[in-house]
Amino acid sequence: MSSFVVEETKKLWATWNIRVFVIVSLSVQVFLILFAPYRKRRGKIYGKCVDLLIWSIYLLADWVAGFSIGLIVSKQIKSPTESSDIQVFWAPFLLLHLGGPDTITSFALEDNEFWVRHLLGLLLQVGSTAYVFIKSLPENKLWLPTILVTVAGIIKYAERNRAFYLASFDHLGDGWVPSEWGDELLIPVEFRRIDAKTMEKFEKSLKSILWTAVHHFGTIKMTLVGPFLSPDQCSDIRETFLQLENSSHVLQAMEIELSLLYEVLHTKLPVVGCMIGYIFRFITMCCILGALLSFSLFKKHYELEQFDIWLTYGLLIGALLLEFMSIILLSLSDWILVAHIQSMESKFFNKRRWCRAVSQLNFITYYVKYSPVLLRDIANYLGIRILLEAIKGILCLSSQDFREDQWHFIYEEVKKLSESLMEDASRPTGLEANQAWKSNRKRALESFSNSTDIANILEELDYSKSVLTWHIATEICWLQQEPDQLPGSGTEEDQTSTSNGFNHKEICKLLSDYMFYLLIMHPAMMAAVSVSWKIVFADTLAEVESLVSRRSISSNEKDVKRQISKASKKILELIPNARNPQRDIDRSVLFAASALAKQLKKSYPWKSMSLVWVHLMCFAAINCRPQVHAQQPSKGGELLTFVWLLMNHLGVGTHFSSHY
Repeated sequence: MSSFVVEETKKLWATWNIRVFVIVSLSVQVFLILFAPYRKRRGKIYGKCVDLLIWSIYLLADWVAGFSIGLIVSKQIKSPTESSDIQVFWAPFLLLHLGGPDTITSFALEDNEFWVRHLLGLLLQVGSTAYVFIKSLPENKLWLPTILVTVAGIIKYAERNRAFYLASFDHLGDGWVPSEWGDELLIPVEFRRIDAKTMEKFEKSLKSILWTAVHHFGTIKMTLVGPFLSPDQCSDIRETFLQLENSSHVLQAMEIELSLLYEVLHTKLPVVGCMIGYIFRFITMCCILGALLSFSLFKKHYELEQFDIWLTYGLLIGALLLEFMSIILLSLSDWILVAHIQSMESKFFNKRRWCRAVSQLNFITYYVKYSPVLLRDIANYLGIRILLEAIKGILCLSSQDFREDQWHFIYEEVKKLSESLMEDASRPTGLEANQAWKSNRKRALESFSNSTDIANILEELDYSKSVLTWHIATEICWLQQEPDQLPGSGTEEDQTSTSNGFNHKEICKLLSDYMFYLLIMHPAMMAAVSVSWKIVFADTLAEVESLVSRRSISSNEKDVKRQISKASKKILELIPNARNPQRDIDRSVLFAASALAKQLKKSYPWKSMSLVWVHLMCFAAINCRPQVHAQQPSKGGELLTFVWLLMNHLGVGTHFSSHY
């Protein structure tokens, strides 16, 4: 009985394996072309699930197509028959699929660096396809459509390899040349035709936004792979951005820049969005259409299984539909809209380019929902502690919409900060991040009425400890001042936190929870923190655990709020210098946070605290590696990346850490 089942399974596999894998290959191509662009605008909470799904399908697409070609080669070697001619015809379609859709070439920046490996893959797969085709001659009656689809498949696969090559950091600047109106600024070749006359048909605000974004897009490339900007370039860029009408226009210009960067790094647009690309795309369409017509004629000359005929029609029509979908999506991309701006209407530029949301995570909530000791010990034993912490962080995450008034406050403060730093020419250069942070910390504390007491508390803390200390203190102030009310409720306390149209309490909460989120979930973006950050955090968490008794994790929202309020009060009641002598005083910042919260509670200086958080965020943004920032447009965008780009445009990016 068992041998019968095995034999039947083998027969079923031999009959359907190629057909099933070809169908799966076509299906994943449809999925990628439709859903890959969603990465730019994905939400923060479920974004990681979306990324995981797209990443899985992205890897599956190459594996399925390559494996299917291997099955066809194997069958052609073992039992070449007349019916296998149709399967030989399917092999070039798998080359088309290996070329991938225009909407995604690489999932991560690292994929672009392996363009040589992808080139070898191209040679191998083309060789395999050519082998099965040559072996099927001269009996193969489908030779003409096979050749046509093979030509189209080679073009598509070569386009993908070209996109990998151009997006690699060694060659990222190959498409830029000095512009005609400025010898030093670099812009893409496709955008050189854009001049003042081209912009005349657009309204003034959109004209200035597009002009600024396009003519300074090359500065991102220079920041990523090239030399530092010269003083003249910094001055020119700064003046251009300061001439924009308001902070909202600055944000829109940077959105376009980062959208163009995403398309350069992760799509085929730089390859197909030019005249040569249009010619090859036309050839591809003609080849597929010619293959469809010739197959309709050749299939009448000998019998084929009806399922194989319909599957082949599905592959041909599917290939045409994928090409048409690529053309539609291509025409709506920022690269094409900008490159062909003469014939575009302004309404096409008003679209969402990033999620416009900020992830939120705070220390006290993280502690209340922290994993039990037993579960952590089991995770350590199994070697999955990092996975456990990642899951825990996701469960504690929340997301908040990022409003224009919040961006306006950040923009104004960054502009003031850049002005003060550019005027200060006496400061030494070459300082390390933490040394620079300590030497300029007074700048952020000047607005506090009790700045001396606060400075004494923070005196021995480096940047990473300062972020955690300020975060815990901010959270305690937020909970203690308004434990049961939402911000903006109209109370007297809430009114005192608002000035110049800004709700400073909300801004403090937003930036505090965002910076803690980056520390826990995206440590790569917090390059300014010390290498001992994890020890500091773990020790602080352990100290809270020893002071505050915590019940089992509850899903009841009221119970969680009660535990959060209890933990904040316990931390606030800590007595200075009452630390357990067995603990290393240099690692935990809990007592420093408690002392800082006591000082802040005297007047709740939310405006001054918001300035501190902008100061902390700017330092993190400019000390983060540019390559890490370049990854963020494919992950929905990060506020920190916009701050980094703003600082570079305001002329304090490349040398900011030496002045901070």
